[in-house]
Amino acid sequence: MVVALASLLAQQAAPHPSTLRAYEAPVVRPFEPAPDFGLEPAQGDGEAAADRRPLEAPVAVDAYARSYEFSPGDAEAAYDQGVASAEVRADQAAGPMAGRWQVADERGELTFGLLLNETGGLVEGGWRQGGRSGAAAYEGGVVTLDGLGSLAVAADGRSGVLTRGERSTPVILSRP
Repeated sequence: MVVALASLLAQQAAPHPSTLRAYEAPVVRPFEPAPDFGLEPAQGDGEAAADRRPLEAPVAVDAYARSYEFSPGDAEAAYDQGVASAEVRADQAAGPMAGRWQVADERGELTFGLLLNETGGLVEGGWRQGGRSGAAAYEGGVVTLDGLGSLAVAADGRSGVLTRGERSTPVILSRP
């Protein structure tokens, strides 16, 4: 009993594998605009005022012909395009297990939620079940769930076996 307790405490005191690695910049960096972004006016827009005058009185809805907002300017459109492009590049670089997952038993009842992120070949994240949560790491087809057990993911990525101690349960993985 004392040996088992000491072993359990030693496992809990060990640092998580993600804390042992030094920070590495992501393979696909998020959108970072250049220092002169938005400072150069578009051709033909140099003389126009970029700001609207402040409202002096409430505006009735009937006063709008088509839209409640001005159409975005060139700088706003370029920024939105840069953010969308960075998101697409990040999605393309992500592995098959990266992202949010719901793990359910064979009856379809939600067992727990899982979030995995891939950074530099290391796939890690966390799990949540009700008020409980913990870290998760994926390697070689197995998701190690700190404090919960392990999840062996099938080759199809949509099913697996959840092992808690000596007990194994078939589960279904799905995207929310």
